[in-house]
Amino acid sequence: MEHDSSRSGYHEPEPGIAGLENEEDWGDDFPKTFSVNLIWAEASDKQGRKGAIGFQGGMPWHLAEDMKHFKELTVSHPVIMGRKTWESLDPKYRPLPNRDNIVVSHDPQYRALGATVAESLDDAMDYARQEAIPDDGIDRGEIWVIGGAQLFREALPLASKAYVTLLKAKVDADTYAPDVHDLVDLGLWRVADKSHWMKPAKSENGISAYRFVTYEKTN
Repeated sequence: MEHDSSRSGYHEPEPGIAGLENEEDWGDDFPKTFSVNLIWAEASDKQGRKGAIGFQGGMPWHLAEDMKHFKELTVSHPVIMGRKTWESLDPKYRPLPNRDNIVVSHDPQYRALGATVAESLDDAMDYARQEAIPDDGIDRGEIWVIGGAQLFREALPLASKAYVTLLKAKVDADTYAPDVHDLVDLGLWRVADKSHWMKPAKSENGISAYRFVTYEKTN
C-alpha cells in the first residue's frame, strides 16, 4: 500500500529552497545527485496548434501504449504534479502506485489522500529528494514532473530531459505543453532519442500514429 506522507510524517520533510545550484549543502538526507525529468503526451488541437495536452481538466484521449511507457519510466521514482492533474487521475489509480506522489497546491488546507502536499515547486523538490526512513524502495535520483501545463512551465528551467509522446491526432484542447520544439530550434534543447512512428493496437480518439521523443537540455 502507498504511504500517505502528508499525514504520517514518513519523510519528516522540512521544505525550503530547492537548492539546485548548491549541491554540497543538502546534507546526508538528500541524494548527492539527481535529475528532473518532464513527461507528457501531446497532440494538435483542431485549429492545428501543436502541444495540446488537456481539455476541461482531463486528457482528450486514451492510448494504452503511452500509459505503459509512462509507467515504465516513472515507477519507483517521485512524481510531482499539480492539484488539477491529481484530481484528473482515476481515483482507483490514485495515488499512482509504487511512486512517491507529491501534489503542488497553493491552498495550505488542501489534502490528497496517499500523497504529500507541497505549497510550491521548491517545497515539492525538497520532499522528492528526502530519503524515507525506513527505505521505501523509491529511487530519488530521478524526479518526474507529470503535469499540468503551469507546473511544466515552472519546472522547465530545472529539467534536464523531457520525455514526450507525439500523437498524430487533432483534439479539443484548452491546455498546452511548453513549446519544446521552439527550444530545439533555438539550440537550447536537442532531440536525444526518438522512436519511429507506430500505430496503436487499438485506435481511439482519432490517434493514427504515435512516437516517443526524448529532448535534452544542451547547456
